[in-house]
Amino acid sequence: MTSRNLFRTLSASTVQIVLNQFLGLVVFYLTSRFLSKTDYGELNWTIAFVSVITAIFSLGTDFIVLKRIASGHNIKQITGLHIFHNLAAGIVLVSALFITRHFFPGFFLKHYLLTSVGLSVLITFLSSPFKQLANGKEAFTHLAVMMISNNLVKGVLLSLLILMGVFQTEKVVQIFIVAAVCELAVSLLLARKKFDITLVPYFNTKKYFSLVKEALPQLGVMIFDSTLARVDWILLGIVAGASVTAEYSFAYKIFEISRLPMLILAPVILPKFVRYFSNEQLSQEKTAELGLLLRIEAFLSVLIPIFFCITWVPLMNVLTAGKYSTSSELVYLLLAVSVPLHYFTNFLWTMAFAQRQMRLTFYITVAVSLFNVLLNVILIPLLYATGAAIAFSVSTVLQIILYKYFVKQQQVKVRLTPLIVSIIISAISVFIAKKIFTNVVISTSAGLLLYLCAAYMVKLIRKDDITQLKKLLSR
Repeated sequence: MTSRNLFRTLSASTVQIVLNQFLGLVVFYLTSRFLSKTDYGELNWTIAFVSVITAIFSLGTDFIVLKRIASGHNIKQITGLHIFHNLAAGIVLVSALFITRHFFPGFFLKHYLLTSVGLSVLITFLSSPFKQLANGKEAFTHLAVMMISNNLVKGVLLSLLILMGVFQTEKVVQIFIVAAVCELAVSLLLARKKFDITLVPYFNTKKYFSLVKEALPQLGVMIFDSTLARVDWILLGIVAGASVTAEYSFAYKIFEISRLPMLILAPVILPKFVRYFSNEQLSQEKTAELGLLLRIEAFLSVLIPIFFCITWVPLMNVLTAGKYSTSSELVYLLLAVSVPLHYFTNFLWTMAFAQRQMRLTFYITVAVSLFNVLLNVILIPLLYATGAAIAFSVSTVLQIILYKYFVKQQQVKVRLTPLIVSIIISAISVFIAKKIFTNVVISTSAGLLLYLCAAYMVKLIRKDDITQLKKLLSR
């Protein structure tokens, strides 16, 4: 990969992630601001519920398809198998929804958005094969357009509803369906244009069941990952009510934005890990490159959390008219601790995936998810949103410990020292900056400068890191 192509790859990935996060935040803000608490709470519950169901129906095939494409398998066949599976699963899901609605009308009266929101999620589900194809072949510009299209349509149309003064739940759900259809159409057209092949459902009994068999351990991971990501929202809605759920979900959304650098690097790194670990032994040069990547990730992981930890109250007072300032500050601080941990967990998970330790990822995800559910059940009734944030952070600590202990590291040893160092010096930088300076601009600048100086002094970053990282990503 040339320097120009590398720049294009990272630029496309960066644009996709940043725009998707921004547009997702716009959709989140508009729906939370202009829908009633009842409708907004029901919308969140429905999306969480349908997402778990969709994860089950995927059978965990997405990552296996991505892995096979990155490894050089026949893209027409593997993508065709994926299209067949998702189409068949979608038909079963829609049929199950309407059959269940017929026999349990009371449940659907209570959860009145389930059918329509379920339809929008299903259509998005059908777009997955084309995204995995673009990701596996490292066509990141095309992947960026595919990923952005859904939230872009939602953001534009929801903004029009506000301008027209007709921001209603029914119209919001209709927009969700329209956005999903647009995403499917864009994904199909771009995939055909890029790879110049006809992408249609393909079925071969032996090949299909080989795909499903390999994917089944990943199914458990996806199910419990969904549980880990959404059980706190669901329980908060039941136990604490809509307003507390809104405060927690707002802080959680900012937490997701805080992981932007990881989300940018992840799709670029995964195919490279698959190629690296396909060999019996890593060269000394590649081992050093992976060590460099760990240090860079440790350094980057805390930059955005430092900014939000210092600016939270004054910034959120301006952005939300005080609605999500002091009430959600502690929740974000607790969630922010998990940001750097997620970088290293993702690194270890990618190693496990590339080394075919699929059962391990399943067992760890099950254990962490069950532990997280237990903590949420105990802490949410006592501490509400704060309890949910504590449960999430403690579960994240357990997750990284399990991955560190069980993932094969014969080829490259994953050291947690850079992670621990970055957390310590960032916490000290935030504490000093907030204690000494009252002006938020000066305080933020001082906090970031302190962290940069400390990171350089302890050799978390070095002069030639950018050049070395560029070489790593260009291979």
